[in-house]
Amino acid sequence: MVSDDGKGKGSAENLSLSEKKILSALSKFGGRASLGQISSASNFKNPAELMNALNWLKAKGYVWIDEKVVRFYTLKDRSAVSRPLPEREVLTAIAGGPAPLEDLAGMIGRDRISVAIGWLRKKGWARIDESKRVSITDKGKAALNIPGPDEEILRRLEREEVEETEENKDVLRELLSRRDFISEHERIVREVSLKEKGMEAIQAGLTFDEEISLLSGEILKSGRWREIRLRPYDIRAPVEVISGPRRHPLLRTIRQVSEVFAEMGFTEIEDEIIQSAFWDMDALFTPQDHPARDMQDTFYLSNPSAFRLEKRLVSKVRDAHENGGATGSTGWGYTWNQAEAERALLRTHTTVATIRYLAAHRKPPVKAFTVGRIFRHEAMDSTHLSEFHQIEGIIMEKSASFDMLCSVLAEFYRKMGFEKVRMRPGYFPYTEPSMEIDIHYGGKWIELGGSGMFRPEVLRPIGVRYPVLAWGLGLERLVMIRYGFKDIRDIYLSDVDNLRKMPLL
Repeated sequence: MVSDDGKGKGSAENLSLSEKKILSALSKFGGRASLGQISSASNFKNPAELMNALNWLKAKGYVWIDEKVVRFYTLKDRSAVSRPLPEREVLTAIAGGPAPLEDLAGMIGRDRISVAIGWLRKKGWARIDESKRVSITDKGKAALNIPGPDEEILRRLEREEVEETEENKDVLRELLSRRDFISEHERIVREVSLKEKGMEAIQAGLTFDEEISLLSGEILKSGRWREIRLRPYDIRAPVEVISGPRRHPLLRTIRQVSEVFAEMGFTEIEDEIIQSAFWDMDALFTPQDHPARDMQDTFYLSNPSAFRLEKRLVSKVRDAHENGGATGSTGWGYTWNQAEAERALLRTHTTVATIRYLAAHRKPPVKAFTVGRIFRHEAMDSTHLSEFHQIEGIIMEKSASFDMLCSVLAEFYRKMGFEKVRMRPGYFPYTEPSMEIDIHYGGKWIELGGSGMFRPEVLRPIGVRYPVLAWGLGLERLVMIRYGFKDIRDIYLSDVDNLRKMPLL
């Protein structure tokens, strides 16, 4: 049985029994009621059943559901109100005449006297003269036998919770400022009111016959189906949109990068994000006075603050920096500082992973890559983050050449879906020759990374005697291009709806 909701503006034919019971309850309360009132009037045993029926009525246009946040208060500790408030105790004590402050402190306790004096002054119940004698005021005399608003609320709180209203809000806030008295809580209060369509359905008449939405074998066998009303289907009723799980665009891109390099015969490697400056910079022939090593650009650590270095490598790297060592160059021509190289930091690139891998695998052939997080002390904007990812790779072969590097990177980006790739001359401290890689997208060239051949000053100190091709490519920029992000920060937003709308391929 199918209904297109065409039986009139306020037809009740497409309503379930639970929905009709709610409309009936609302009519008893003048068209507006709380959930508690509806539940008691309709005999709902299960709150979930009530809310489900209400949400359907709302979706069909029969009712409004208003929600508001209500604050309420409870006693934090009943023992805290087992005796009068400190100011009330002092007020009672000075009713017969002024009393020395010291005597009052001994009477109610030194831990309570300062609180009492503060509130006595605030309420205007007492004054303290120069000799530190406390005397009652006219306002205090008037309050002697009359409980204050805060005391009345405390008495109520001994029996029940108290909801915040405009009338008691200030008093409750004052009580809340006192430690160990009351606790503040919040709850969502829902009220339901009839819309015009709901009123029309009630006026048209509600029937409460037994009805079902699904026939069972037992009902068919017994013949009860002849007596039971089958609830019509509303083909326009909203249904829940089911969205299956899917990978985050960043993870999907990382996975594709890994699969492409694996197809090309590369081994995936990993390394720690906490490194020494030695491996992150010195081993890569980055001079110790390079701007990238400043605290404004690099995250240095306090714990651990330094690493112990391998002695066999230290002297060779020192020589490469100071005079070129056995590389044939003149080096940087300064005095190398080992303490600077020992400093601990968050890695500034993933090249540190490949150089350490080369130090442990000094014989060709080597084809390795890694995709990892790196950290730089940069101001965040639409194109920069202080924490992002890099795609790193190396090839060591006896016949490795610059032409091979160009071919490998062009093939990688072709497999990633970019046919137009451009190589431009570039400069990096640890590669020579060097080049930058651009891809053509959206009518323009976009830079995606740098590459080159490791210099002898990088390779000789770690014991490598063969040419090594190397590259470091941006991952987030690749994600932005593939998925249409305009701001790099949007990649990391917790926007589930947006993620669900993204293409699977």
